[in-house]
Amino acid sequence: MKFIDTHIHLQDFKTRCATDIISAGKKAGVEKFVCASVIREDWAKISALYEEFPENIVPAFGLHPWYVNKTGLGWEVELEKILAEYPKALVGETGLDRLHFPDKEPQNEIFLKQIELAKKYKRPLLIHAVKCQEWLENYWAILPEKFVFHSYNGKSELLKKIVSRNGYVSFSASILKNRDKEKILKAVPPERILLETDGPYQSFYPGQESFPDFIPELAEEIARIRGENMELFADRVYQNSLEFVQC
Repeated sequence: MKFIDTHIHLQDFKTRCATDIISAGKKAGVEKFVCASVIREDWAKISALYEEFPENIVPAFGLHPWYVNKTGLGWEVELEKILAEYPKALVGETGLDRLHFPDKEPQNEIFLKQIELAKKYKRPLLIHAVKCQEWLENYWAILPEKFVFHSYNGKSELLKKIVSRNGYVSFSASILKNRDKEKILKAVPPERILLETDGPYQSFYPGQESFPDFIPELAEEIARIRGENMELFADRVYQNSLEFVQC
C-alpha cells in the first residue's frame, strides 16, 4: 500500500532530521510529503528540502493565521515570486483561527491574498480553520478549485459545507480522539478523504512527535470506523492525494 502525508512541517521536528523521517516514512509506504509553511522564514527552509528531496517533497508556501502580525512588509510579492519559481508548490498553510486570534482582521486580508494567489497560479490551497464557521461564510464562493480543510476535527455542519463545494477533508490522528469521530468520518465521500500527520504536531501518543510512519495505522483505524476494506480504502485515499497535489 502507498500513502501521501498531505500535511507535515518537516522544518519543525526536534527529535529526528528530515532524512530519517523521510526514510522511515518510505519504509512504511509513505511516498510523498506535503511540507507546509506557517511563517515567512519557512519558505527558504522548505525550498531547500525540496531541492534535496525533489521526488518526495511537495512544497507548500503560505502564512498561518497565528502569525499574521509577524509577516513583515512585501510578503505577498515574495510569496508570489516563490510560487512562480516552484510550479508544483501548493499554497498554505493559511486560513482563519478565532480561538487563538479573535480579531478577524488582519487574518482576513492575508487569507484573501493567498486565495487570490492560489487561483491565479491554479494551485491547491491548504486551509487551517478553527472556531470560525461564521467567518467562512464570506469565502465559500471565492475559494480555488482545489482546497482542503486540513486536520479536520470540527462540527458536522461545517463538514457538510466543505463536501457540498467539492472540497477535500484531511484527517490526522487528532480525529481519533473526537467523541463524534464515527459520525464525522462516515460523512465524507470516499473520493474526498486525505490523510496527514500534521507532524511534528497532533501525535496520537502524548508527549511524542507525530511521524509519517503512523499513516498506515491511521488509515487502518479510519477504514475500520467507516466499515471499509483497508486495502481498498488506502488505494482510494492515495489516488485522492495524487489528484489533489497534482502529482
